[in-house]
Amino acid sequence: MAQIVQSLAPDGQKRPARINPRILLLALGMFALGTDAFVVAGVLPVIAHETGITVSVAGQLVTAFSLTYGLGAPLLAVLVSRLAPHRVLIASLGLFCLANVASAFAPTFPILLLTRILTGCFAAIYAPQAYTMGIALAPPEKRGQALALVVIGLTVATALGSPLGTWVGELFGWRFSFGLVAGLAGIGFLAFLLSGLPRISAPPAASLRQRLAPITQPRLVLALLPTFLWNLGIYTIYTYIGPLLQQNIHIMDISGMLVAYGLGVVLGSWSGGMIADRVGPTRPLILSLVLLLVIEIVLPLVTTTWLGGVLMLFAWALLGALLFVPQQHRLLSVTPEHANVILALNNSMLYLGIAGGATVGGLALHAIAVTQLGWIGGPVCSSPCCCYL
Repeated sequence: MAQIVQSLAPDGQKRPARINPRILLLALGMFALGTDAFVVAGVLPVIAHETGITVSVAGQLVTAFSLTYGLGAPLLAVLVSRLAPHRVLIASLGLFCLANVASAFAPTFPILLLTRILTGCFAAIYAPQAYTMGIALAPPEKRGQALALVVIGLTVATALGSPLGTWVGELFGWRFSFGLVAGLAGIGFLAFLLSGLPRISAPPAASLRQRLAPITQPRLVLALLPTFLWNLGIYTIYTYIGPLLQQNIHIMDISGMLVAYGLGVVLGSWSGGMIADRVGPTRPLILSLVLLLVIEIVLPLVTTTWLGGVLMLFAWALLGALLFVPQQHRLLSVTPEHANVILALNNSMLYLGIAGGATVGGLALHAIAVTQLGWIGGPVCSSPCCCYL
């Protein structure tokens, strides 16, 4: 594993170790992944119109990506566990780029759906390798900062990548949204080839049974369930936020409003840890879930003006993002002996919730209007309160 060597200053004192700049490339890859995961919701009406399908069917593109990511992460981790991490990371980012190129040129909706499954596979491989490499590139005293830089790629993708991809799709067509993601991933791939990565040995291989062993314990399943349920409730609505806002506010370009949502995610992610440290994880979890129930029900009623939409999207995202870090704190307190596996499974629950929300929302649209999805998403989102009482 590569180490950053500390050199001596003229006065004989050690200079502080610096973060390896290649960690920023890891963050760029995560930015591309995050943009790819969330951009479809913004251009859903455009995809539905141009491919001649309903919005509810187009929403299954989100299901395909997220379900593959959520289920594929533990399975694919086993398949690549014996390979060199630096090679797996570079190859997965390159294949992720090509899969998005295929999405951009998909001639039919079924082929587009297939390419979304492929991108989900390569994203599920890249993300854990990026975390591993981030640790390898940082000196011991900077590893927390290194991981934060890698993770911030996903956060910034919600704040900037998704609105940018939506704006590009509305201006030039949805195929250019996937082209944007492919370009970001391609830049990262080429930069890794040119700069190189440290050759670190593969960690001890763990079987799929070992990785999934914690979910055989009922108390751990109960601890993981809230992550699935609140994301199921949130993405029942968020997947179809494009047609909802267009119907309520009668505007075609919603990219600016998605910036407000992204800023809410950034602030919620940043403040969630501090709040959990001060008051513990349980109280912010329960309060946020109750408020999410209210927000999701009144969301269609308040988002009838641009200002109302911006404020509601910001508050909605803030509360949703605030849940994640306290939930991780709670999981670590329940199962400290399974820390790595349980946090990986928690991430899988997040994406399975996204996939389930897109499916539930799509099915509901056959019977109700898009403005009524809050009556489904809200109760589901707040249902984990009973797990914390």
